[in-house]
Amino acid sequence: MPAKTKFKLPSLKLRGSIILAAAAIFTVAIGASLYYVVSSNRAQDLAQADEVVGGLAETQAESIKTFLTGFAVAADSTARTAEALLANHDTSPTTYGTIVTKQLASLPGALGVYMMFSPDSALYARPTFAGSHFLISGNHVGILAENKADGTVGYGSLDSPAGFDSWFTGPLKAGVAAISGPDSIEGKLYTSFTNIIKDPSGKAVGMSGVAFDSAVLAAKLGSEPPMGNGFMGIINQRNVWVLNPDPKLIGTEVSEPWALEALKAMASSETFSSTGEAAGQTWKMNARKVDLPGADAAWTVVVAVPQSTLLADSEAQLLNLLIGGVVIFALGLLAFAWLGTAIAKPISRMTGVMRKIADGDYSVEVPFGAMRNEIGDMSKAVEVFRANGLKVAEMTEADAARIIRDQQARSAMMAELQKAFGQVVDAAVAGDFSRRVETEFPDAELNAIAGSINNLVATVDRGLGETGEVLAALADTNLTKRMEGQYEGAFARLRDDTNAVGDKLSHIVGQLKETSRSLKTATGEILSGANDLSERTTKQAATIEETSAAMEQLSTTVLQNAERAREASEVASTVTRTAEEGGQVMGDANAAMERITQSSAKISNIIGLIDDIAFQTNLLALNASVEAARAGDAGKGFAVVAVEVRRLAQSAASASSEVKALIEQSGTEVKTGSKLVADAAARLVAMLEAARSSNLLMDGIARDSREQASAIEEVNTAVRQLDEMTQHNAALVEETNAAIEQTDGQVNELDRIVDIFTISGAAPQRVVQVAPPARGIKGLQERVKKAASSYLSQGNAAIDKDWAEF
Repeated sequence: MPAKTKFKLPSLKLRGSIILAAAAIFTVAIGASLYYVVSSNRAQDLAQADEVVGGLAETQAESIKTFLTGFAVAADSTARTAEALLANHDTSPTTYGTIVTKQLASLPGALGVYMMFSPDSALYARPTFAGSHFLISGNHVGILAENKADGTVGYGSLDSPAGFDSWFTGPLKAGVAAISGPDSIEGKLYTSFTNIIKDPSGKAVGMSGVAFDSAVLAAKLGSEPPMGNGFMGIINQRNVWVLNPDPKLIGTEVSEPWALEALKAMASSETFSSTGEAAGQTWKMNARKVDLPGADAAWTVVVAVPQSTLLADSEAQLLNLLIGGVVIFALGLLAFAWLGTAIAKPISRMTGVMRKIADGDYSVEVPFGAMRNEIGDMSKAVEVFRANGLKVAEMTEADAARIIRDQQARSAMMAELQKAFGQVVDAAVAGDFSRRVETEFPDAELNAIAGSINNLVATVDRGLGETGEVLAALADTNLTKRMEGQYEGAFARLRDDTNAVGDKLSHIVGQLKETSRSLKTATGEILSGANDLSERTTKQAATIEETSAAMEQLSTTVLQNAERAREASEVASTVTRTAEEGGQVMGDANAAMERITQSSAKISNIIGLIDDIAFQTNLLALNASVEAARAGDAGKGFAVVAVEVRRLAQSAASASSEVKALIEQSGTEVKTGSKLVADAAARLVAMLEAARSSNLLMDGIARDSREQASAIEEVNTAVRQLDEMTQHNAALVEETNAAIEQTDGQVNELDRIVDIFTISGAAPQRVVQVAPPARGIKGLQERVKKAASSYLSQGNAAIDKDWAEF
């Protein structure tokens, strides 16, 4: 079996050994430090990359929800207004058209607004609605839309059977608000928020809807991809692409494996994140659910960014660390090369001089005699040896034999000296400075040389040992270690330069620590202010949104009041005309009563004449009776006739008296009735004046209500614009907050990096990661819920309090 070959380092001189040892120490120390810093930074940067992508997805989800809220609220307010109009049987189709027109004008991003009623609605029985756009004819659905080319507004038709079933039949049977689409109609992808219209009995008889195009949503969210080269897409509740960078995929069902994986995972979760390979790159992907307002459905927003983009700053920092490590490594090697040269060069020259002296050349000059260190002591000892050799050369032959003997003895001693010295020098050349010259020589000068060599090796060993301790401490991030030994010459300069490097590094790291702490404090204050601003902006957005909804309801109520005031004005006009006709009839009745009074007076005169005639007839009959009595038997028949005439005359007088009394009583009653009729006519005239005044007031109320409705509509538009601006500001604040949090994380990382260095005798500290404040959709929901509850419980006082604090 062949013997194993042992690996053996090549024999190096002292200078090479020093440089090789320094290179090994520096390589291990710097490599370990760089590996620790790079691996820890890489792990934290990957975690921050996930947070950044999640923050982008959360911001986009909030923007989508804010954008869709306006359409959902519009569909709901249109449905509630239609329900109020259904309760009034006299409402005309024009009023319904006005509601739809105003709703479309208040939604600049909508494709159209529609209000349609099923055959179960009472509108089908009203003749005024025959042929109206609000009644269904086959699959025809009337939608009010604006022509973007010329700005005109008119009714179109959504007559797609699939769209009809999707937008009307299905949601009407379900009886709940919903969102449908996208469906391609005339080159546009219609997506609609729908809401149910119920009659006074609670039966679903119709539906309101607001349609918008996915292209509007893309323009709202911005055309630039996330972080310049990322991906963002939106998937609706039917797993259909609503938004995708590839226009060909919009409106098609999701088929990409990574998207299907995200949808499957989000069936039981609100968020999903993953890392995968695509297009030759590693991507970070985050998906979040978007709960749709006013509908029992949810969309999914997907954001993906290449990992290389997310880690661009980290890669630059890694490059800087590598460059810094190489620079430090090169400077260290240069320092140890200079140190090795400073130590090895004098020893090499002294070795050459000693070799020449051993060969009998005593004319050589011994260098470094003026140096006040171990090299100088060695030079002095060699100089003594050279002088002695020169003296021996100058002696006589007699002395030569003695000298030869002495030379032989000295040769033996020199051999022993070379053996003792060679072992120490060879060990020093090999980098081992622990060996010493332990042989005792009979010559005091040789013992002095041995002592000088031992002192030299000890000095080099002590100097290199302290230098190695300082460098090891630097590699171990301890900047407090210094060389404290007493040295002269090159070692003194090495000590001072090494200590100066430690002091300089301590000063730099100290300044970095102070700067990091100051930056961390400033970032914390900015982050606190940004969080406060974000919370207040969110509260303001919630308040403005509630104000906008209230203004929508107020606008609808004012329109209804204006319509009812107009109808009341029409009723008041009818009452006025009826009162005028009643006044005319009362005048005619009063004139008739006057004529009856005059006729009664004439009848009374005639009855008075009849009474006089009856009285004269009675007197004549009395006279005839007297004359008949005087005639005797011849006048008896005439007497009987006279008696009968008298009785008839008396009866006629009595009847005429009774008729006269009745006529007088009737005249009195007619006068009383005439007076009452006159009073009624006067009161009717007063009522007529009051009706006319009421009619004028109702006209004024109707006119003022219409003006008020117009003013409220303008205020509503301003509030809606303010709402959009506030929502945009809230999104900007969230993005700023995310950027500040990222900066704060980088500051914490810098603080952690510099805190591993010890500069004042204290142990290195580790940075404690402070949990950032609640953010994202959960934190936002908490703040919105808090603001809404404050508003509902305290009203405007809560808003005034928030503004006072702001």
